[in-house]
Amino acid sequence: MPRRHETRARRTLIAAAVEMALCTTAFAQAQPDVAPPATVSTTPEPQGAVVVVTGARAALAKSLDLKRNADVIQDSISATELGRFPDDNVADSLTHISGISVSRTRGGEGQYINVRGLGSGYNIVTLNKRILATDGDGRDFAFDVLPSEVISGADVMKSAEAAQMEGSIGGSVNLRSARPLDIPGFRSSVRFEGEHNDLSRNNGGKLSGVVSNTFNNNTMGVLVGAVFSKRKVRTDSLGYQTYNADSPGSVDVNGDGAIGPGESNLLAPCCISFGSVFEEKKRSALSGAFEWKVTPQFKMIVDGLATRLDSPQVGYQQSYYVEHAPGRWSDIVVKDRLVTGMTVHDLVPEMSNVTTDRVVDTMQFGWRGEWKPTSRLKLNGDIYRSTSKRDSGGKDTFVVAGIAGHNTGYYRANNGAFPDIRVTLEDGRDLATELAAGRLGNKDYGIHFTGLTGNDIKDTIDGASLDGRLAMDGTWHIDGIQFGASGTSRKKDRNSIGNEKSGGACQYCDMYSTTFASLGADVVRPMTLPNYMRNAGGSFPGSFIAFDVPAYFRALQSLNGKPVLDAEGNPTGDTFDVSRSQPVFVPTDSYSVREKTATLYGQLELSGDNWNGNVGMRVVRTRTTSKSAIDQIVAIDDPTPNIPTSSPTVTYSPAVPVSEDGSYTKLLPSANLSWWAREDFVVRAAVAKVMARPSLDKLAPTRTDNTLDRTYLLSIVGDPKLKPTEAVQQDISVEWYYRPKSAITAAVFAKQIKNFVTYQTDEHVDIGVPGYLYTVTHPVNGDKARVRGIEIGIQHLFDNGFGINAKFAKTLTRAYQNGAYVGQLEGVAPTASSLGFLYERNGINASISFDYTGEYTQSTNVIAGFPNKVDALTWVTASASWDVTRNVTVFVEGKNLGDAEMRSNLGRPDALYGFETWGRTYVAGMSVKF
Repeated sequence: MPRRHETRARRTLIAAAVEMALCTTAFAQAQPDVAPPATVSTTPEPQGAVVVVTGARAALAKSLDLKRNADVIQDSISATELGRFPDDNVADSLTHISGISVSRTRGGEGQYINVRGLGSGYNIVTLNKRILATDGDGRDFAFDVLPSEVISGADVMKSAEAAQMEGSIGGSVNLRSARPLDIPGFRSSVRFEGEHNDLSRNNGGKLSGVVSNTFNNNTMGVLVGAVFSKRKVRTDSLGYQTYNADSPGSVDVNGDGAIGPGESNLLAPCCISFGSVFEEKKRSALSGAFEWKVTPQFKMIVDGLATRLDSPQVGYQQSYYVEHAPGRWSDIVVKDRLVTGMTVHDLVPEMSNVTTDRVVDTMQFGWRGEWKPTSRLKLNGDIYRSTSKRDSGGKDTFVVAGIAGHNTGYYRANNGAFPDIRVTLEDGRDLATELAAGRLGNKDYGIHFTGLTGNDIKDTIDGASLDGRLAMDGTWHIDGIQFGASGTSRKKDRNSIGNEKSGGACQYCDMYSTTFASLGADVVRPMTLPNYMRNAGGSFPGSFIAFDVPAYFRALQSLNGKPVLDAEGNPTGDTFDVSRSQPVFVPTDSYSVREKTATLYGQLELSGDNWNGNVGMRVVRTRTTSKSAIDQIVAIDDPTPNIPTSSPTVTYSPAVPVSEDGSYTKLLPSANLSWWAREDFVVRAAVAKVMARPSLDKLAPTRTDNTLDRTYLLSIVGDPKLKPTEAVQQDISVEWYYRPKSAITAAVFAKQIKNFVTYQTDEHVDIGVPGYLYTVTHPVNGDKARVRGIEIGIQHLFDNGFGINAKFAKTLTRAYQNGAYVGQLEGVAPTASSLGFLYERNGINASISFDYTGEYTQSTNVIAGFPNKVDALTWVTASASWDVTRNVTVFVEGKNLGDAEMRSNLGRPDALYGFETWGRTYVAGMSVKF
């Protein structure tokens, strides 16, 4: 009998014990839809002794069992680790898998994942093998919308097979929800927790619960889960630090009247803005499943998930436009082409209110049926719909106020830290001192920029698939034939609503002398925060001004009907009207993309005495329709070019609708082989052709420009003619399961990528505006790239309750454009690792983990050839719990215990480019099972 059939007939005692533990402690493990492939039994326990491990040990053992039984090179993570502390969400849990790193959103929560060094745009995330709709511009799934409590497991497939959904080059992630028939009987639990953040000193809480029951002789089951959480988080961050390669360009630094060596081709800071972002995250979710084994040959399941993330952000940022203008700088310091210090005359210290309205509703509902019409044939059918909706159009703000006068600023860059910034007001007062004392207010701050923006986004996905497996008798080593067909229809609409392009945002620009007090309004208030900009370094005002946006706009109403004056104070013939500052639909920044896919695949299951594998082909047909609008800049009127905080008037041509279709067909062959050298030692090899579709927003030719900031940059976001990114990949892994629940694994991989999407920058482009040359960025399919890497992992669970789980990944990349080597792939972390220690015995559980992401290049050319490099980051989490009784557990946990922060620079420590700090979070709670 072929080994594949023999090993499928035997389930190891340790695997059965793990499953029993998971059913009683975590409710949770949904089984794979396809029977596991050939494996080898672990060393059996003594007869009559059923060793049941619980909690984190059970989750690790189950994850290892899933990896061992997989047809492809795969890593998994199981319910008790996903649903339990210390992880905020699924992305944070996935960082414990080798080769996975995470990018973080406000509050430090994991949002997007990188697999084997490749960013979220090169990976596909599914729930129960169904594509999840997203609220972002592209395909990337934002994990912060999904509470971990509604997920029972996750599999990361690093090699490909024909039966696997296409769309990933880095790796495919399939999230699994729980199935009631996997956990017979009645079970329920409730979990309460509260949290405190040491940076913001804010508190939060979470309540979650699950109920599952089976009936009718365990042929029918229902499972319902719910979660609600509310957190107040604060993120201190660098809003932006921009640089200018054209101004000053050249400057007489030493004052000798000539441009000498080291005084030309200079890069100088333009504008810096930093402060605190407050966010109240309300996250709720409801999940459910009804499973029915209608007959021994037919069963079905109906499941659904609905989540809401309500997380409005309010940010207060102090801003300093130190940009060069004739006669504005003195005491200039230059170091290796970078202006690192200067005295700035006529500086307006500004405060910005930056809000983001993010309310996301995500749903997925589906039906799946499994039918065995004969003993050899099995058919699976699945239909589903997934939607995501975000209504933020015109609800985001970027509103600015400032202090008028002949103020003087002092700027000095620091290595690895914020710059030193000091401002002396026109009357001699020190800005930082006055802010700290609360002596600046409505009589000092005047009106300026009133930006209102935001997008309404709706993503709808309909999908259907039919898969089958025909069992064979082993002739020619063929155990079975898998086949199937699937199709999806996706429509993503983005309606951009704002007032910048209409001119409404700058109706009151440069009117700092019109203070709120002069308008009879109470708008601003002083604010001092604990631990403000902790770990940022540098010297700058530690207090700032917060203001109320609705009160700001009410104050502007008092100017309605009054004449608009030009730079010399003469009437222009126009009058103020606050209604002109209301947001309107922006067609050139909006799009509608429709995408339809159809696939067919066939796959042979193969096995011998000590090997098994598969070989197959997947055929993919994709059709797209992209709709947007384009316009042209007709004229620019800039009467005050030497006032950096003023803005020119920009005239655009009427927007012209555009629509373009695209299509392509791809053949994706694949092969996987597993050779069992011993019963506990397997070598796997895989080769496949894979693809990743362009981000949806990159298929629409939307465009934006920064003319209002006098940054003459035209950004063309998309191109309907973009091709999918393709790769041929090879994988080899070695796995030694040297004892139950423990293993040492290693893998090497290589990918030859072509048509990867990157942005090309063309400088000094004439776009038809007299007197102005623009820098134009637009997406292109790069020539090629090569990715190579190695992964090493060890999991060892001692008999005394201790355990260790360590992972390491090294990724090397080379990118080429127009045939020339341009550096490493953007956004790829060359090094990532995870180290975890745990103890679990006699009702006491403790763990600590260190997840490390090495330094990487986010962008190879931000400006003038300078890259954006992100510093390394180590995220530390720890937890401990005590089973008070069989049904009651109390726990504590800590997140970001090392107080990590994100930093980036332009390839040199004195050119700051990014910064975020989140603080440590402490959690305590209790779970009760009924």
